[in-house]
Amino acid sequence: MQLIRMEEKLQHARFALKTIFEVLEIDIVEMKSRKKNNVYARMFYNYYLWKHYNIPHNHMKKHIKGMHHATSIYLKNKFEIDIKTYDSVEMEWKTFLFFTDYQDWKQQSSIKDMQKIHNINK
Repeated sequence: MQLIRMEEKLQHARFALKTIFEVLEIDIVEMKSRKKNNVYARMFYNYYLWKHYNIPHNHMKKHIKGMHHATSIYLKNKFEIDIKTYDSVEMEWKTFLFFTDYQDWKQQSSIKDMQKIHNINK
């Protein structure tokens, strides 16, 4: 039962990232593209898995195909620096967390409205 709940929440997280960064789900869960939006979406997802589900770096490859543990550690460290340095990254993170746990997460336009309200630019 716990595994189903976790996968359901991860689905919400991937949907929020797809909407915020305008990427495909495959770009989040596979290490195939190095485009900026794809990398940021994976960085958010990696940090979310590590921080909220205590997934160790050497197990990230089970959630993000092709991710090496060193890449996971690098992305976590880079994200922590970026969130302290850039207000836009911090706001995107807060938006992501809000819509990850938000009951009406399917409303894509609400995420766009939230970005416009807080002036989140890519």
